[in-house]
Amino acid sequence: MQATAYSLRLMPGVRLRPPMKGVFTEFGSIARPMRFTAGRNQRGLIERQIAYCVEAWAVLCADRPLALDTSEAVQYASRTRFDEAQNTVILGADALPGDGVDANARLSTLACLAHELAHAERFRLGYRRPTDLPDVLLDEAETSLRAAFTSILSRKDREDLVEDARDRLIQWLALRQQEGETDAQS
Repeated sequence: MQATAYSLRLMPGVRLRPPMKGVFTEFGSIARPMRFTAGRNQRGLIERQIAYCVEAWAVLCADRPLALDTSEAVQYASRTRFDEAQNTVILGADALPGDGVDANARLSTLACLAHELAHAERFRLGYRRPTDLPDVLLDEAETSLRAAFTSILSRKDREDLVEDARDRLIQWLALRQQEGETDAQS
């Protein structure tokens, strides 16, 4: 066994990687730009699933009516999103959780819809969403944090939304760091 600078005892043949440059290098798996549907359900929804989403939406909205367009929900890989031009949430196949392991993939249908409702509420308050990386990640993080305060969500839903926000903030920081390294090289 060998001792390291950290006084850590390692088994014979086990080596530590050399220190990595950059604070967020170790988060490479989650720091890369993400596809917003990565890990979430992609199969088109069936009538029963759509009915559940409509019911969940009605509970979430309560006395704040906001349109939910279900016309794309049956399509493969359709995205649930808030459409600012129509002031409507469009239900997609990804309203259901998928088999991914990250927080976004685990979000329940209720948490996913609460996230989209938070986009709509922020829009109503005058927030205008950035559409380009890396700042779109900040918008998504802030929206997930706002959604985490939805009173009818379970503790697990709130934790998943906070973890989703954390993951997006880490991605934003990693992209900003890359931009800084590129600027420094210029």
